[in-house]
Amino acid sequence: MIAPFHLTARLLRRDRGGLIAMLVLVALVLLINPLIADSIGGGAGLESILEAMPPALRAFTQSQPEFIAASGLAGFLSVSFTHPIYLAIACVCLVGFAARGLAGEMERGTIQLALARPISRASVYLSRVYGVIAVAVLLSVVGPIGMLIGLELAKPAGEFDRANFVYVGITTFFLFWSIGGLALLGSAAADTGGRCVAWATSALVISYFVDYFASLWDALEPIEPLSVLNYFDPGQALVNGRVDASNLFVLGLVGLLGSLAGLVVFVRRDLPN
Repeated sequence: MIAPFHLTARLLRRDRGGLIAMLVLVALVLLINPLIADSIGGGAGLESILEAMPPALRAFTQSQPEFIAASGLAGFLSVSFTHPIYLAIACVCLVGFAARGLAGEMERGTIQLALARPISRASVYLSRVYGVIAVAVLLSVVGPIGMLIGLELAKPAGEFDRANFVYVGITTFFLFWSIGGLALLGSAAADTGGRCVAWATSALVISYFVDYFASLWDALEPIEPLSVLNYFDPGQALVNGRVDASNLFVLGLVGLLGSLAGLVVFVRRDLPN
């Protein structure tokens, strides 16, 4: 079991430049939100702004004035973790890593260098799974850290238990793991890195659309449970310090099934020479 970890370390070292840049960007995006909260007067100020927004725009940003009014600063900050910019950056980081690690190497033919060693295809694939888990952990950690730094810099009005960021980190990790598992499946099945990215991006955009607009369009309600974002609730985590075990189970299962399906596909498929 040592070989997969060595391969994972090599993958992370190879991608460290882009990975570090994306992690810094995630931290900066969330660092800005406490500064915004301070400039508009905390949750109370945001409530008046949200009430003036059309319903479609509220759904797009997953913003609920009544929730902000009841939960204050923590409610405002929790919206940052469902913002499309934050989710897009995190997903680009995850999907890009998964695509380069399998589909990209099959496209370039470099996957044969790893398989030329005395190591099984399953071990090569497992190293990519470890890499996705590592990236998901890093993403789930740097976001709350960035927001904590922003809170120390801005000191916006409103108080809540900073320890609740631990629960935010847990729920974001499970979301990223589910996305990473599906991206691994796409990467194992695709012939090129670009095709894997296209598949994963399309699936995530559809998932986002279904989850955030189901409240506005009744036709989407029956398929809303198919969206992974339907099981992502950072508001409860940050405001109440609580996570829904059933949501974590679903997200964890999606990631596991996606990665296992990717293993079957990768082990059985013909690889380019």
